[in-house]
Amino acid sequence: MGTGTGGLAKPSAFNVTRRVKWGDCDPAGIIYTPRVLDYAMETLEAWNREILGVPWLKLNREMSMGWPTVRAELDFLAAPAPDEDVVTELWVEQVGRSSVTFLITGDDGNGRVFFRVKVTSCLISRPAFKPTPIPEALLERIHDYRKACGSA
Repeated sequence: MGTGTGGLAKPSAFNVTRRVKWGDCDPAGIIYTPRVLDYAMETLEAWNREILGVPWLKLNREMSMGWPTVRAELDFLAAPAPDEDVVTELWVEQVGRSSVTFLITGDDGNGRVFFRVKVTSCLISRPAFKPTPIPEALLERIHDYRKACGSA
């Protein structure tokens, strides 16, 4: 899996490119539904590390917080084949006091969209597991990213 960022300097979304493995698919070569969610969550994890600058492990262990998913929905538009590259892109759709809704798309890099995944994550404090406001430093990075992607 390779990652790359559109960065904050130009209007493009953070992206991750990965190759579909045979084991990601059923015997007919159609990707398993849970693997699409894995692709989306791996993209979200990489975005947290590279854009927010806070890996999930650090957020969890050092900052006593977490970003559990509270809602996920996905739309399948086409099936990527084994050995085909899928480029996932992450967009921030909505920012709340303690939650963020992301849109993660997967395509072939040439405009053919395979899937769209919408994920809402809620920042919680640990060990209480209660919603907590997004810290100002992270909120600023999220808004900067959103603005750089043209979705502010």
